[in-house]
Amino acid sequence: MPSDSVDHRARLTIALPPLDAAAHGRAVDEGWHLELLNAEDPDERSVLILLAHPELDDTIREGKETVVVGGEEMNPRLHLAVHEVVATQIIENDPPEALQTAQRLLRLGRDHHEVLHMLGFVVSGQIWGAMHERREYSRAEHVRALEALPQPFDAELARPPDRAARRAHARRGRRGHGR
Repeated sequence: MPSDSVDHRARLTIALPPLDAAAHGRAVDEGWHLELLNAEDPDERSVLILLAHPELDDTIREGKETVVVGGEEMNPRLHLAVHEVVATQIIENDPPEALQTAQRLLRLGRDHHEVLHMLGFVVSGQIWGAMHERREYSRAEHVRALEALPQPFDAELARPPDRAARRAHARRGRRGHGR
């Protein structure tokens, strides 16, 4: 267990999206016993993350590659994978700034699930840079992007739904974080 001021149970609570009443009901309907699922186990953590995203579950079961959520097309598997990366970062305290950023954003009154999406926004930027710009992971860039939240995330949400323009803007912004 990492040694810091946040106990391990609190870290697990911060790392996972909250399950609403509908998710609890769905879990029961599907035969899951939430009290037995261990968020420290990566496989069981995946189940908990999926249960928090009922809007993605049917799409995945139907074998669809994309789903429209909030007017935006997204890849449901990638979305859940990014949630898993963020949860792992918080649980393992690596980088510790992920937990610190989550706590800061929660203190600002931001929605818990939205905070995880903000951290995922930063992770996605790192993945984009590695895949499309062939950049190596930069811890310093990652930390700067976390420290800049929530502004870049909010700006991205405020942009019109022109995906090509948003992608170009995001690429320019990611390149700028490293300089």
